[in-house]
Amino acid sequence: MSQKSLTMDARLGLDKYEIDEEQSHIEVDQERCKSCELKPCLTVCPAYVYQWVDDHVAVRYENCLECGTCQISCDHGGNKGITWRNPQGGFGILFRYG
Repeated sequence: MSQKSLTMDARLGLDKYEIDEEQSHIEVDQERCKSCELKPCLTVCPAYVYQWVDDHVAVRYENCLECGTCQISCDHGGNKGITWRNPQGGFGILFRYG
């Protein structure tokens, strides 16, 4: 019996998200982001959480896969404008496909 492999989009579609609508686990210092030349968060995030809109960084934290790539890229290639912490207990992503 053969198994059909799933595309990345199909795998991500199996994940479950519990969104904390009252508190984001990502904070962005807009002043630091405005002066950041590279803005690596806009390109490294696999979930497209960050977008440059009308001279500021728009954050869609509900899409976050909790990989921490944004924090690392901002700390090492950006302007240290992102503060990322784990979501409160019971919130965040539950991966269903390895």
